[in-house]
Amino acid sequence: MKKSSVFLSVLVAAGAGIIVGILIAPNSGARTRRKIQYLGDDALEELVQTIEDSFDELKRQTQKKCAEVRNKLMCNPQQHFNHGESKDQPIQSKQPVS
Repeated sequence: MKKSSVFLSVLVAAGAGIIVGILIAPNSGARTRRKIQYLGDDALEELVQTIEDSFDELKRQTQKKCAEVRNKLMCNPQQHFNHGESKDQPIQSKQPVS
């Protein structure tokens, strides 16, 4: 069995256990609904934070890669852009022959 499917099964089982525990607890319906709302709010807040952290990491990595590419182009632009000529052919000056 794949690790991801085992992990997903454990999450589903834990979630089902929590829901059953809340529903059969000796609390009133209003209190149970508040508990469920708080749990949902906490889960949503955690999800938003995870997404923000992932976006910040992606942004940081993208900026780092852009800086690397920019530095390579600034150091030796002729190496990266040969203006349509083959890499094997040397760049010739375009001065007219007299």
